[in-house]
Amino acid sequence: MRFYEFKSSPTKPLSPAQARIKVLKDQAKRAQAAVKAERARQKIQAAQTTLNQLESYPMSKTFRALHKPNNPYSAWIGIGTYGSFNDALAAVLRKKQQGSIAVQIIDNAKIVVYSS
Repeated sequence: MRFYEFKSSPTKPLSPAQARIKVLKDQAKRAQAAVKAERARQKIQAAQTTLNQLESYPMSKTFRALHKPNNPYSAWIGIGTYGSFNDALAAVLRKKQQGSIAVQIIDNAKIVVYSS
């Protein structure tokens, strides 16, 4: 005998009750797959919305250089506004070298990007 001849006999047709159960099980599997796909789609949509909001946020183009000349409790004094971070950094490092107690650089969004 050959190997394929050892296979089990062909399956019998299902009874109506068994067929209903099989159909319901198949529907449940398809519904679970649809729920999983919908959740994934909603996650992707939420991530794309967040990404679009972040991309529309204006990027910093100017940097404001500040320093405290005498003591750390005094107010920040402006050195100037610069178009690049490197220019602002050069200005605050010059002030630091001249004896300022503290220096910092702030971008358009009022976020401190450098502090010393």
